[in-house]
Amino acid sequence: MKKNVIALAIASAIAAPVAMADAPTVYGQVNMALEQVDVKDNDAASGTEVNSRASRVGVKGSEDLGNGLKAIYKFEFEVQIDEGSTLKNRNQYVGLAGGFGTVLMGRHDTPTKMIQAKDLFNDASLADNKPMAGGLGAFGKGMENRVSNVLAYVSPEFSGVKLIAAAVPSEGTTTGDESSLSDLYSVALTYGSTKKGLYLAAGMDQASEEYAADANHMRLVAQYKTGGLVANAMYQDFGGDAIEDTVQGGSNVQANLGYKMGNIMPKVKFSSVDRDAGEDSSNYAVGLNYSFGKKTTGYVEYASIENAGGVDEANTSAVSVGLLHKF
Repeated sequence: MKKNVIALAIASAIAAPVAMADAPTVYGQVNMALEQVDVKDNDAASGTEVNSRASRVGVKGSEDLGNGLKAIYKFEFEVQIDEGSTLKNRNQYVGLAGGFGTVLMGRHDTPTKMIQAKDLFNDASLADNKPMAGGLGAFGKGMENRVSNVLAYVSPEFSGVKLIAAAVPSEGTTTGDESSLSDLYSVALTYGSTKKGLYLAAGMDQASEEYAADANHMRLVAQYKTGGLVANAMYQDFGGDAIEDTVQGGSNVQANLGYKMGNIMPKVKFSSVDRDAGEDSSNYAVGLNYSFGKKTTGYVEYASIENAGGVDEANTSAVSVGLLHKF
């Protein structure tokens, strides 16, 4: 009994100053899927799996500093709940926001990644934007790059248009040359919102040899969302001395189409991969979402990846049944 009283007193003492400030928000999602994977001519990689799809937990918040200025922060981690308690860093930053926009420092998605259209198969093992891009790009992730040591700026909205920019020094991690904010930079423009109506966006990443490899990536996005309809397309181009004329150089077009009717949403995705070298790919996914509630969604999906990595007949497919809960 005494131990409980002491513990309560300590907890109250810690909570008191927190209650006087803006309380942080704890959030996250748990996404698990039962999957039947088929990798052609590779029995060891095929079979039934239970997989965590980027399950995550985070803490975020802000504090009013007066005069229209506020401090913002966020710490988000991926949690591998299917393989133990290993944490993987996601977006994590501290910054200032005001009438001038938002400035932040830390680890974050590049602006070119941020402008992606709504992915109806987000975090899926095969059907996410990254695997659907077929391994294109200097980092093998399509445009889905999250970088450390970033300095980023997001402008206010002007007549629906917003500017996003980021600069990333290499900090001597690759070549040992002097680090500079120009080692990797990313710039994007957006119009409208991915949540409703017409959305248009364009972005580019430029990496130098000092950062990792001389490469440039470009992304163009168009989306229309109204009522239950979501329809979008992305064009992506991957070039630069480091990847031209290789299986990582080339272009990619992806499109999503879904229509929500009550609690049900049928959805489909198609991706065409045109490589500078190796075999091209036509990848696709189909699925059905069912909303059990505002925060809980069940899904059934089928995805197929053709000529993975540009290798002829290196085909992979998966049938997935899963459950997503957000909190």
